[in-house]
Amino acid sequence: MYKTPRLGEILKQAGIIDDFQLDSALSYQHYWGGRLGESLIKLGYITEENMQDFLARQFELPRIELFGRHIPAEVLHAIPEDKAREFHVIPVERGEVNGARVLVVAMTDPTSILAIDTLQFMAGCHIRPALASSASIRYALDLHYGPAASGQKALDLSFEELGDQSRPVVPAPGGSAVPAQSLRRLEERFENLLKILHERGILAERDLEEPR
Repeated sequence: MYKTPRLGEILKQAGIIDDFQLDSALSYQHYWGGRLGESLIKLGYITEENMQDFLARQFELPRIELFGRHIPAEVLHAIPEDKAREFHVIPVERGEVNGARVLVVAMTDPTSILAIDTLQFMAGCHIRPALASSASIRYALDLHYGPAASGQKALDLSFEELGDQSRPVVPAPGGSAVPAQSLRRLEERFENLLKILHERGILAERDLEEPR
């Protein structure tokens, strides 16, 4: 079976990014989470507009504007909210092509085999990717499914860590407490980000020196 190459490989083969940029984005993704495309954009290696233009041409995919678009409830029910948020996608319409049921799903990365295979299994029909901006998908998710749960932690703390009272904790602003292990993890991620910015020439050696 043909497998679509991963996003990083495609962009590198096309000469849009190089090995260093791909490795930096993968490192950023490893420490900070999220999707590779978002990491490439945040690091300034490519704009979201240029990436979507390239993917639309590469895979001959349509681009969909989600702002102001109404999605019927029966279409939304094809994909559970948790999976839609996990893969950062949203179903937009259903139909038939040559007698086969098709679900059009707006996404930022049509090369994600895991996302497409999982959605096809859950929806019970063929998934046809369409491109949409990350901001418009987030808007559509909150509009149709409701705002994301406010309990999500910006520091990417696990529920296990937060619930284990035996772990040493460090007071955080506002009087709450953050597990010391999670604080160390955050410090490691910050140090890695500084290293990437230094390697890119954005930060000089003097910027990394501790103030006297």
